[in-house]
Amino acid sequence: MKNSIKDNQVIIRFKALFFDWLFICAYLLLLFLIASVFYFVLFSGIPKFTNFQSQFIATISSVVPIITIFSVMEGKKNFATIGKRMANLKVQFKDQSMRRSIIRNTIKFLPWQFGHMSTINGIYNGFETFYSMLFFTLSMMISFILVLMVLVRKDKRHLADFIAGSRVVHNGGVQNARAF
Repeated sequence: MKNSIKDNQVIIRFKALFFDWLFICAYLLLLFLIASVFYFVLFSGIPKFTNFQSQFIATISSVVPIITIFSVMEGKKNFATIGKRMANLKVQFKDQSMRRSIIRNTIKFLPWQFGHMSTINGIYNGFETFYSMLFFTLSMMISFILVLMVLVRKDKRHLADFIAGSRVVHNGGVQNARAF
């Protein structure tokens, strides 16, 4: 019986992750449409950017807004992203502060940022360069660690939860009575 409860917790967490992923995809699609109109109306096409400019644009237009949106959703009154709300989950912090929410979400989205850095660097300099391989490796390692921790830990906390002093709980109460 205990294994089925643990398995159910993992399924619920991945359900929340899936719906959050759909939200991010919708945001990125909207961003793509707005950027396309902007570039083609103002510049008659996509202008040439340097590696640094592309890195900066990708970070400022996608990663930073998503970290901000998720931090506000988890750090305010309802403490849950759209996916967590749909899965009847919320984030609980040691002491409720926006700072903890920002830390948690920055760490959660760090693999995505490293993925951007790897891809953009690869486009400009070749995918076999040291930095492309380094950022790709960091992206995969951190992603693997985050997922593995949720899969194997009894309390289902991952690295971002430990550093931010948080845990994901059922909206009606705590999933696990363990302390932070």
